[in-house]
Amino acid sequence: MSSTTLPLHYVQQAASSKFGTKAPLLVMVHGYGSHENDLFGLKDYLSPDAHYVSVRAPLNLGFGGFAWYPINFDNLGKKESDTIQAAESRDLLMRFIKEYKAANNLENNPVWLLGFSQGAILSYSLALNYPEQFKCVMPLSGYILKEIVPTTFKEGALRNISFFISHGQEDDVIPIAAPRQGLAVLEQLKINHIYREYPQGHGIGPENLQDLKTWFFKELEKI
Repeated sequence: MSSTTLPLHYVQQAASSKFGTKAPLLVMVHGYGSHENDLFGLKDYLSPDAHYVSVRAPLNLGFGGFAWYPINFDNLGKKESDTIQAAESRDLLMRFIKEYKAANNLENNPVWLLGFSQGAILSYSLALNYPEQFKCVMPLSGYILKEIVPTTFKEGALRNISFFISHGQEDDVIPIAAPRQGLAVLEQLKINHIYREYPQGHGIGPENLQDLKTWFFKELEKI
C-alpha cells in the first residue's frame, strides 16, 4: 500500500483476533537492498492474532531495492555505516509507528518489532531509545550500532521488553562477533532475552524460523 499521509510506504494485514486492543502490532523492518514485501511473508508462519505492517525504507537504491541508510567503504575496504542517516531513519520509523497507530485505532495495542540485518540494527535502536513504546523485539542477523543507541538508561526502563535474537555462525555480511558483543550489552542491562546461533549464513533458516515461531507464540500466551 502506498500512503499519501504517512511518511513511509507499507503493506499491512489486520488481526483476526480475540485479543482486541491487546493484539500486538508487529512492525517489520527489512534489510539493506530489500523492500517491504520481503519480510511480510513471515506473517503466514506466525499468528493471525496480530496486526502486521511491513515498512519500506526511504532510500531508493534502484532495481527495486531500498535502504535505511547508506553503507560505505573506506580506503582499506572497511565497512562504514552512515550513522547520521541511520538515526534519522530510526526517528522516521518511530514517527511512522505513532502515526500508523493513530490512523488505524491501534493507540492502545502493544508494538512488537521484527527486523532483519539493517532492519534489525534499527529495531535494536528503536527499542533502546524508546523502551516504553515496545514490548517484544526480534532482531535477526543484526547488531547494536552504538552510535544510535543511548549510553545511559533510566532505572527500570527496560524491564518490560523481551528480545528474541538470532544470527548465523557462517554470516559473511555481519560476522558473528557483532551480535555477541550486543549480547553482552543486553546482559549488562539485564534485559529479558533469548539468543540463538545457527549453522547458516546471512538469512533465516528453517530451524531459526521454528525457534522464532515458538518464542512468538509463547509471548502471545502472556496476553
